[in-house]
Amino acid sequence: MNTASAHVRLGIVTIGQAPRTDLHDDLAVLLAADIEVVERGALDALTLEEIESRYPVGDQPQLLVSRMRDGRQVTIAEPDLEPLLDSAIRTMAREDGVDAIVVLCTGELPDYRDLGVPVLSPKRLVRHGIQALFPEGRLLVMSPEARQMANTRARWEAAGFRVGTLSASPYGDLAELERAAREATAYRIDGEAPDLLYLDCMGYTLAHRARIAELSGQRTLTPRQLVFNAANLLLAR
Repeated sequence: MNTASAHVRLGIVTIGQAPRTDLHDDLAVLLAADIEVVERGALDALTLEEIESRYPVGDQPQLLVSRMRDGRQVTIAEPDLEPLLDSAIRTMAREDGVDAIVVLCTGELPDYRDLGVPVLSPKRLVRHGIQALFPEGRLLVMSPEARQMANTRARWEAAGFRVGTLSASPYGDLAELERAAREATAYRIDGEAPDLLYLDCMGYTLAHRARIAELSGQRTLTPRQLVFNAANLLLAR
């Protein structure tokens, strides 16, 4: 990631806290060298204890999982996060002089056509990309938390896929990811192997993808690959 001689600025808004140091090694691989990265987080102003106190998850079905600045996992319900995320996105568009914004969230986002800069939605990019590659295919989806699996299944079935689900957090112990990867080895959807194992969180790294693919034997995709390739195309000079 080259910030000294950058010609274009890519804003990255995380649903957790910035900076996302777990992202930086992958950005050096995925982004062109002349793209400068600027980061903000929807939860930058809060401690983990404040988040858990103000926004208890309870039994809400639409959960989002991200990372605090110190590396701890944070879970928040999508409706509670929406105004915080909206504020971070709008502040970045107004104050940071960016040419485009990537939101590190695989949930639903507004269009943000009023901001004057493009806002890339991982959910839309990934959904359309996978639909183009595997129309009506068998999709095995790994979510960070087991509580997300029912909503994940419904969302991808609505997109036209036959769906299987697993869970393992990218913010926890690598052994948990390896356990889920081994579980994926024998997973069958309608009696057949999945066409793709999709890691449904922006927190899964390229190293996670490689290890999970190795252990599972499955074709494996993380949203980082599609989203930052799209950013390269958008910002190419």
